[in-house]
Amino acid sequence: MKQQTSAHKRVEPQESADLLAMIRFRYLSYWPLFVLAALIAAGGAWAYLRYATPVYKVSASLLVKDEAKDLGESNILSSMDLFGTKKNIENEIQILTSRTLIRDVIRKLDLYGELFSKGRLRNVAVYGETAPATIHFVEPWAIKDGPSEFVSVGYDEKKKQILLNNKPYPVNDTAHTPWGRMVIRLRDGSQPIAVGQYFLKLTGERNLTQQILNRMKIMPVSKMATVINLEYMDVLPARGEAIVNDLIRVYNEAAVKDKNRMAASTMSFVEERLRIVTNELGEVEKEVARFKTTEGIVDISEQSKMFLGSVQENDSKINEANMQLSVLESIEKYVAGKTAGVNMVPATLGLSDPVLLELVNKLYETELEKERLKKTTGANSPSLTALNRQADMLKPGILENIQSQRSNLEAGKAKLLAANDRFMGMLRSVPGKERALLEVSRQQAIKNNIYTFLLQKREETALAYAAAVSDSRIVDGAETAGAPVSPRKMMIYAIAVLGGIVVVAVWITLKDMLKKEITSRLEIEKETSAPIVAELLHDDSKDPLVIADGRRSLVAEQFRNLRTSLSYIGLNGDNKTLLVTSSISGEGKSFVSLNLASSLSLLRKKVVLMEFDLRKPMLSNMLGITREPGISNYLVGKAQLSDLIRPVPGNDNLFLIPAGVIPPNPTELILNGRLEELIQELRGMFDYIIIDSAPVGLVTDARLLAPLSDACLYVMRHQVTPRQYLKQIDELYRTGEMGRLSLVYNGVKPRGVANHSYGYGYGYMEDQKNGAGKKLKNMFK
Repeated sequence: MKQQTSAHKRVEPQESADLLAMIRFRYLSYWPLFVLAALIAAGGAWAYLRYATPVYKVSASLLVKDEAKDLGESNILSSMDLFGTKKNIENEIQILTSRTLIRDVIRKLDLYGELFSKGRLRNVAVYGETAPATIHFVEPWAIKDGPSEFVSVGYDEKKKQILLNNKPYPVNDTAHTPWGRMVIRLRDGSQPIAVGQYFLKLTGERNLTQQILNRMKIMPVSKMATVINLEYMDVLPARGEAIVNDLIRVYNEAAVKDKNRMAASTMSFVEERLRIVTNELGEVEKEVARFKTTEGIVDISEQSKMFLGSVQENDSKINEANMQLSVLESIEKYVAGKTAGVNMVPATLGLSDPVLLELVNKLYETELEKERLKKTTGANSPSLTALNRQADMLKPGILENIQSQRSNLEAGKAKLLAANDRFMGMLRSVPGKERALLEVSRQQAIKNNIYTFLLQKREETALAYAAAVSDSRIVDGAETAGAPVSPRKMMIYAIAVLGGIVVVAVWITLKDMLKKEITSRLEIEKETSAPIVAELLHDDSKDPLVIADGRRSLVAEQFRNLRTSLSYIGLNGDNKTLLVTSSISGEGKSFVSLNLASSLSLLRKKVVLMEFDLRKPMLSNMLGITREPGISNYLVGKAQLSDLIRPVPGNDNLFLIPAGVIPPNPTELILNGRLEELIQELRGMFDYIIIDSAPVGLVTDARLLAPLSDACLYVMRHQVTPRQYLKQIDELYRTGEMGRLSLVYNGVKPRGVANHSYGYGYGYMEDQKNGAGKKLKNMFK
């Protein structure tokens, strides 16, 4: 021992002067152990790489038109894109990673079942050409969304039936299984499926969607680019490529569908108007022919032509105004009565105000973008909130514009009607037959103009509908990297070797480090002036109550000695309140409180034990007594003192006041003023009051209880109490903050194989029950 001490003294100057010398001294002599650990770690890394499943990266790239990064297409192409909208790259990334698109891919590729070939050490997934069979799931919703289910797969060559969990099902036909209906087809030229050679892993759609999203990574190439990179990790390259390619296909189809939605609405409106106008035009033409035949009219005078032209022009304008008013009314209903969901914007035929058209188009684009975001984000998403705010800002402007245009149209219409009345007065001078013909011909011309206008708009809408294409283009299709991305051999070897070296270094460091907990009474006496009134041996029985009437164990005798020492620390006569605390949890303060109270009760003294560790009460559990109602209930005014006091079973003189409900504010409860009344009442009822409080090193409860106590026992435990608390204990003793402070050294264990005493030379009696085997075990500990 002296040699080791002198060796350490020689090394300490070197540690402060030369760190490298310290490292050589501590670790260099263990170099064979480092080499052995590195070799073992490298061997383990080789075994791991030998049987680890490689993971491949599948990548593709997609060009997307971005509203913030215009690609500069020509005016001709822009005019052809009648109903198209530019896209935001970040939103498109969210759409690509939406659960809706992923589920469409899963259904298209039938990814609910994954086939595995059993191996000796690891199972190998098979897909595509390597799979002996294909499975089409007719009812995928029948697969549960819990943990994946594994089903053995085999084939009965004689009966030509597939075996799932040893139950036969037909091949190339719909099979009714516990996992829903499915169609199983054997691949031509594949190897026969032996019973027990393959198994099927079934995963529900929700879990499978999350798994694919976890393996998917989508990001733009750069901040200024409109190209998106798609990366997907999979153990099967063919399956990974199929998933990425199908995701792009589903994304493009969804984009085209959204783009054609407005064109379809306009086409429906035009078709309906054409049907009505065609019927009206036919009726007018029949009326003209009938009138000319009946009245024998062949020509009309030049004056009648002039009046007719003016009236026709005014009526055309009136009808145009009526159509515009109708369109404005439909737009107003659309804006004012907007409900949840993507409602189609009404057709804006006949309107020429560019401001209104731009506002309506922006509102439609905003609503469409909201519906896209709802698929990928929550209701409180910042992006969705911004779009809602943008829509709310657009609506007042649109309604104000509609009101202004309606006023102008009504005024113009009134002027036209007045002019027509004037012309009609002129027409009264024309013979009745000619005037009647003019009226019929005027209606025919008006309907014919409307019919021609609607035919033109129908062709334009049909052209836009047929020419609609996705705003994205595949730059590079899905392609698998040549080498697996995981596991990385060199990194695994490096981590393994470094880990082996680190493990040995940590073991050596921990071996050389001194323990941070208290290991002897000498350390306590060296660091603090507080007196030690008792040493309590470690008790292996795990019994919380070690002292009772007639029990003569060594630990029981030590508690009796502690009981005798109470008078020396000022606990006598009217001084009957004892506070028991510690530095941290686990030092045995509840154990000391309980057994000291039991020892006092053996003297026929009435003792009450207060479970005042309101954060982590232990006494009620140790005695098997219910914790409610208790101290916390009393302090908040919901219980009386008579409700709190409970006798301890088997001891007529010992009582317990449990902690009660664990409160969120123990400190505030202690300071609310009811505690003093409680202590005062207990002083008149009991000979001794022992308070088991919370650790003083963690919370302030014990400091608040100290002024109400006559003495304080501070419990410390062998190899548990950190040395850093010794200075705090000494400060508490010197300042008198905890009152009359005394120490109890608890849980003392024997050291080495010496059998002279437990107290390391402090005069405690020898434990005759410990044999040589137990001493040897303690030495190795």
